[in-house]
Amino acid sequence: GLGDVYKRQAERGVATTVVDPTGGMTYQRGELLPEAASAIMDRLGLGRVLRSARKIARVDSHWGHAQLQAHGGHPTLGLHGWGVDRQSLATAMIARLCSLGGTVKNARISKCRWTNAQWTLAASGRSGTDVMQADYVIDATGRPAHVGRRQGANLHAGPDLVGVIWQSNDRDQTAMVSEATKDGWWYAVPHAFGRTIGFMTTATEAKCIRQHPDRFLSNARKTLKILSVSQVSGRPRMMDSRSAVLSQRSGCGWLATGDAAAAFDPIASQGLFNALSGGFFAGNASADAVSGDQDAPLVYAALAAKTAEQTHRLSPLQYAAMPYDTPFWQCFANGGRSEDIHIPA
Repeated sequence: GLGDVYKRQAERGVATTVVDPTGGMTYQRGELLPEAASAIMDRLGLGRVLRSARKIARVDSHWGHAQLQAHGGHPTLGLHGWGVDRQSLATAMIARLCSLGGTVKNARISKCRWTNAQWTLAASGRSGTDVMQADYVIDATGRPAHVGRRQGANLHAGPDLVGVIWQSNDRDQTAMVSEATKDGWWYAVPHAFGRTIGFMTTATEAKCIRQHPDRFLSNARKTLKILSVSQVSGRPRMMDSRSAVLSQRSGCGWLATGDAAAAFDPIASQGLFNALSGGFFAGNASADAVSGDQDAPLVYAALAAKTAEQTHRLSPLQYAAMPYDTPFWQCFANGGRSEDIHIPA
């Protein structure tokens, strides 16, 4: 969502700078975009990304005795879509932003202070720390929501859920696949360079997998259909996949978007779509605010809150398919244990 936010601002003639510690680089992985994403991708000038993405031919679910019909898509967004390589998307977003006059600073915001209707920010990178001034700040830092939380907002997170992610080189797959086990659920998303295969489970189980990944994969191959033809090996990446919502999505001179505003359980298959659409509306709202319309961020925040409420309400219903009567499935079907996370201002 970061590139989309600032690209939209640049389209409106607002001078923009993206502060990104990765410099627009991310590790290669596939993510799902539903059919409905084509409109927003074209609107953002990113339609070419879909033309080079892997079109998903079908969605196969191996969900115990139950069938999770909505898995792999949202009822109102369409079931089939594209498997998009995240690095290719990030590269295209940064290129589009720069073509509109925006800039990217390879750094991390270490301090931010709002005084006299203006932000003073410290951006720390390899070359040192630069002090920057800004009229408006958009928090697109993902689940950590660094800016919003420093302004006093609380992050309300759902139960522990960790994604254990591998990359596979089998490029001939065109189906998205999901499969349930007693300790979590698997998915596989095809993309231009292979497949991303993930296992969603508890933090405790993920820790055990991290310690013995080869043993875990060996045992999984004996029972799982999803791994029967996959060339998967090596150490996986771990991703915080908890649902979360920020208690406040806008304030004086700032707003939050994407996962920083509301992060969804991957079972909803809405994360990347929400980042794109949320970035579009956040970019417009911040540009309006800079032009003097102070109501625009409030309207945006209300829209983001409604989207989060609807999706967070539906996710436990998807887990309620209950292919296994085990603690994992019971926890998420019942909404699980949640907590408020605080950091100092």
